[in-house]
Amino acid sequence: MSDPGTMALECGGRVDFGRLRRERLARGLAEMERDGLDALLLGREANARYVSGARRLWTCGLRPFAPGCVVLREGAEVHLLSTWDEGIPPEIPRERLFQTTWNPRRLLAQLAGVEGLRRARRIGVDGMTPAFAQALRTAFPDAEFADGSATLLRARSRKTPDELECIRTAVAIAEGALIEVARHVRPGVGERTLRGLFAEAAARQGTPIQALEASFCATPTEREGDDTAPPLRQLVSERPLEEGDLLLCHGGVLYAGYEGGVGRPLLCAGGDPLRSAAQRDRVARLEALMESLRAACRPGAEAAELYRAYERAGEPLPRLPVLHGVGLGVEPPIAGPNGDPAGARLETGMVVSIQGYVWREGLGGCFGRETLHITRRGPERLDRLGYRFQSAPPQLPTEPT
Repeated sequence: MSDPGTMALECGGRVDFGRLRRERLARGLAEMERDGLDALLLGREANARYVSGARRLWTCGLRPFAPGCVVLREGAEVHLLSTWDEGIPPEIPRERLFQTTWNPRRLLAQLAGVEGLRRARRIGVDGMTPAFAQALRTAFPDAEFADGSATLLRARSRKTPDELECIRTAVAIAEGALIEVARHVRPGVGERTLRGLFAEAAARQGTPIQALEASFCATPTEREGDDTAPPLRQLVSERPLEEGDLLLCHGGVLYAGYEGGVGRPLLCAGGDPLRSAAQRDRVARLEALMESLRAACRPGAEAAELYRAYERAGEPLPRLPVLHGVGLGVEPPIAGPNGDPAGARLETGMVVSIQGYVWREGLGGCFGRETLHITRRGPERLDRLGYRFQSAPPQLPTEPT
């Protein structure tokens, strides 16, 4: 059934979460059958959430692989590592929960107690450590272990209508938070203060967990060293804003586990936010670059095509991903200086983020991020905020006399 909440309508919720879970699990099982997998052992939380819909304990940071979710193709069963059933969907009974433990022997004993897993002859895993590789082969000596991450990435790559609504909601919340921050951009305000305002505004909309730590940074106006890439800073500092600063503004939130991000330029100035011809030119060049990037996002196109979009726009390639998949976090394909698309192509149903950056010495840079749904007719924008939305700073109230 629908679960009215954030972004709900009077007639009900925009997302049918029961249907969302059923369709995701069905896709995962279909890909398991395609790869000949009897079972999946999942340690990555995004994969576990995709097949189970469980909202488990969230931890900040990385953690080593441990099998926290079991998917059995026979019977379409999902078993979860969870101490309690808070956040566990009703279709997963308590009997399919196995207790959290830091003792690998106890964990393996619980896995061996899952009857369908004992019978599995081909098991996919989405990660592995040397210790767990040895332990799993000891616990299941008759099973062949295979890569299960590619199986689920295929299932996750094309979004269902309910997944699209989750991403739209997350993007809208991020846009609203950015608009709130823009009201406070003025000389003397710290970059960290703006980051905190973004988190506060997003939390008021029911999304206390951010997809990424927001960046509100004055872009460099001069090059350092011999680097030919446009200078870019994304880590906030204690530096207060100064009049004329061009800010890189980038933030993202999670809604039902799905990421929605937004990136726009902001100018720290009073009066007309785009008062000079040079500043208007920067925004116009960014808009042209984003249009070129958007046009390159069509079904069948190589992810590397976005590099050529920068060339056509006459802009040097920045040191950031120009495209990456979006869903339950960042997904392939990733195209950028540190991501090799390896011939990856965009497919109908994918959701991707594109990022643009234009820079001019002595002025700074303008940054943009958009979220696109790849359709048969071309890219559909899931964000709505323009690049010239910034209003004049709010007037501070005067002290009563």
